[in-house]
Amino acid sequence: MRNYLFIAPLLLCVVGCSNAPETGRKQFIAISSAQEIKLGQDAFLEILSEEETITTGSDYEMVQRIGRRVAAAASRLYPNAIRDYEWKFALIDDDEMVNAWALPGGKCAVYTGLLPVTQNENALAIVMAHEVGHVIARHGAERATQSMVAGAIASYAMKDLNEGERNLVLQAYGVSIALPFSRTQESEADQIGLFVAADAGYDPRESIPLWQRMANASGGAPFEFLSTHPSSKTRIKQLNGWMPKAMLYYEHAKAR
Repeated sequence: MRNYLFIAPLLLCVVGCSNAPETGRKQFIAISSAQEIKLGQDAFLEILSEEETITTGSDYEMVQRIGRRVAAAASRLYPNAIRDYEWKFALIDDDEMVNAWALPGGKCAVYTGLLPVTQNENALAIVMAHEVGHVIARHGAERATQSMVAGAIASYAMKDLNEGERNLVLQAYGVSIALPFSRTQESEADQIGLFVAADAGYDPRESIPLWQRMANASGGAPFEFLSTHPSSKTRIKQLNGWMPKAMLYYEHAKAR
């Protein structure tokens, strides 16, 4: 297998480097911003074609209000990351789904099942800004690049392995690389989202009780070692560490 391990760094050099906002972490991304935006638009239309959306009422108006303020804050803080974005925010009628998402190009959605957990506008803004944080940091394109590299390695490095050996290698890859990588992205989205929400005029201190409620709503979560997300304890510790800077954004937003 070691004869083919040179392929990974070679591919990473070919696709080019960038840096994640706030953390400065090196990123390797093989998809252009224009491709991302097109993929985001196509996915948004496809998803909404299969879902029932809400277009009136107080919850819908809240989502739109948060969306406008979060989009404006993202443009102020990270203008280069979201050039040419056309923001749209949908409210999907699904009380069983406790979720929200954002796609490249500024296409975002909130499920009604999230609202009983967020409980208030500040908390919902924290979640929506978190999802926008993934887009600002280009995490989707980064994961797609990671999959491309992993596929290339699998095609060459494991071609002489039997099925059992391939499964062991893939399991080791998931635990040692893919899962920590995902946790890193989640933490970055937490940080970026906290600053965006604060700059949008939403109280970042609401993030602590929010994630405590999210942890309770999720039930028994797996150990952080085997999870794609940081543990609630880790997440709250990190949020408290970023809070002083977030509060500066918040105080400035209130004075604006």
